[in-house]
Amino acid sequence: RMGRIVHPRGMMTVELPHRAVVIDMRRPVLGFPERKLSYKFMAAEAFWILSGDETVAGIEPWNKNIAKFSDDGVKFAGAYGPRIHESLAYTVDKLVTDPDTRQAGFTIWRNNPAPTRDYPCTVACWFQIRGGYLEMHVFMRSSDIWLGLPYDLFNFSMLGHYVTAMLRAHEQYQHLEPGNLFLTAASSHLYEEHFEAAQTIIEHGTFVPMYPTPEKLFSTETALMDHLKQLRDSKPGDLLRWWEYENHA
Repeated sequence: RMGRIVHPRGMMTVELPHRAVVIDMRRPVLGFPERKLSYKFMAAEAFWILSGDETVAGIEPWNKNIAKFSDDGVKFAGAYGPRIHESLAYTVDKLVTDPDTRQAGFTIWRNNPAPTRDYPCTVACWFQIRGGYLEMHVFMRSSDIWLGLPYDLFNFSMLGHYVTAMLRAHEQYQHLEPGNLFLTAASSHLYEEHFEAAQTIIEHGTFVPMYPTPEKLFSTETALMDHLKQLRDSKPGDLLRWWEYENHA
């Protein structure tokens, strides 16, 4: 299906409205090697977000181009980490108090944001416990399917692992596991500069199934953060890259 052509900020994109992606949070790594993702940055960004960090210094070593989105070269106006951390206690408390609640979540978008280079793409994150699994719903105003989506699916899955670990500290949720991530975007789009590369993967890409996350990644928050921290500096063939190996490090 062809999308519609739009030019936000004067840049040509093909856009599909109201698209949803559903993945198993335990399989958050894109299975097309031809995309050539930066696994170091993928882990670094997840660690940065879950740390509650908003500084350029905390993420720039793994992505030299990211600083251009900071207004002052020091912090990012739209950083997810602080917004997430200020709401985690509320979110977990809601799920502990009422396992069937529909009130466990938070917004990342702020009302009437000041002009910035870094408007957050994500509007809100919501959590539900259903059938012994933690389900996560992410609502985005904007989703770049080439540059952003593969990393967003990983980051939000790791957030789902983090919330699962927090809940597992409560006796009633000792056996809880991460379930599905439902990501819904108002605008799912591809920039003109990525048309050819995306088409090549569609026509000639090789799908490689990825192994699921080991249970230790959602056993405790510390175990998850330690693994992501080490993964930031991992190399091809490193056992830390669980998605490549059936027997996890």
